[in-house]
Amino acid sequence: MKTKSKVLILLALIVMSSILKAQSVQCFVLLPPQNYLPSVHKIAIMNFENFDKNEYYNTFGGTAFPDYLSASFFDNSRGVYDIVGVFTSKKGASYINCNNINQIQIIEREQLNKVLSEKNLGSNVTLNDNQAAEIGKVLGIDALLTGTIRYTYKSNRTSLTYQNGSVAYFTENRCDAEVTIKVVSVSNAQIITTKSFTAAYSDKKGGSDEGNVSTFNQLAPLCLKSIATQISTYLLPSYVLYKTEFGKIKVAEFKDKVNNIKSYLEAGDLRSAYSVYKAIYDADNYNAIAAANIGELYFITGDYEETAKWYDIAAQIDSKVYAKSNETAKKWAGYAKTIKDYGVVIEKYNFSTSSDALADKVKTKGSKSDRFEVFEKTDKNSTVLAKVPGETEFIILEKSGDFVKIKLLGGKEGYIGTESLKK
Repeated sequence: MKTKSKVLILLALIVMSSILKAQSVQCFVLLPPQNYLPSVHKIAIMNFENFDKNEYYNTFGGTAFPDYLSASFFDNSRGVYDIVGVFTSKKGASYINCNNINQIQIIEREQLNKVLSEKNLGSNVTLNDNQAAEIGKVLGIDALLTGTIRYTYKSNRTSLTYQNGSVAYFTENRCDAEVTIKVVSVSNAQIITTKSFTAAYSDKKGGSDEGNVSTFNQLAPLCLKSIATQISTYLLPSYVLYKTEFGKIKVAEFKDKVNNIKSYLEAGDLRSAYSVYKAIYDADNYNAIAAANIGELYFITGDYEETAKWYDIAAQIDSKVYAKSNETAKKWAGYAKTIKDYGVVIEKYNFSTSSDALADKVKTKGSKSDRFEVFEKTDKNSTVLAKVPGETEFIILEKSGDFVKIKLLGGKEGYIGTESLKK
């Protein structure tokens, strides 16, 4: 199955030309509507007019499309999809937690059809803008959404002759759809916005599989779903795939402190990654990479204003590298206002920091099923305070000969023999 309508969108704030990459992360971030209509809070979706009212009209045409559009409007994860790589595939995810990205209320179809019937207008009738405004006032809505839909369906059969003289036949079916929307204001019968959207899907099969080639009945719904998503993205906030590159901290003093950041980011442990970057920045206020990395963490969690603040700091430290990124971050801060005005509330991510972020650490040998004794004193005959699992990291409080004093859960402190630790 082929399509021109799916586009992978990868955004980037950091200018990485002169920065070593430490770790990349792909996730979905929230974009404002492409066309924000501040006066529209409640709408009705009318049937769309078909240029060719053929046998497919009710199934795939103007009477069916409002259902596809309503479904896309109500999709609270609109824009999120599975990320498919060359050898891997993973569920698309976002670190942004918000109330609801669908703040426009849609009038139920039954209620709309009832009003049309009372006005002696059928549900399939094409209304002029004044009629639309009149119907809208009865429904108590701000605008009516309607438009036109057009299909082009082509089938092409070709043959291929092989060297042995055998012939294979191939059939390629293609469906193109174009939908033009029109949003009409109820208050003054004026068109608020109009725009056209297209989608194309095709399928080609040959030989013994030729009979399984996708037909119009299978391709048309894909076009409708794609265009419905495009329209809802045009009028409503939606998620978009974002790829960020966290810069590698190059200051020698901190090199051994960032060894775990890659694993933190891979595991989605943003809080731990933030704690390390923030501790580095607090210890070195002129570390532009640390500041930019903090900005990226705020960005992927939806705090675009805080992103702009940290990129401004990075640009002040190193304008050559971060000036362009700083300007982009400022634009996103503007997007944040639009999203907020729309009614979407993004919850602040809890980046509570640890004062031990830069402390030296050790890790026990073995696996999680292993246990190693921790003593009260630097003496294996002293009281055993705890038995800790293998492959576990602990903060070093002090070193004493063949023992290391570590910090345990609950605030306890004890000594573990160096033979139990990884080198």
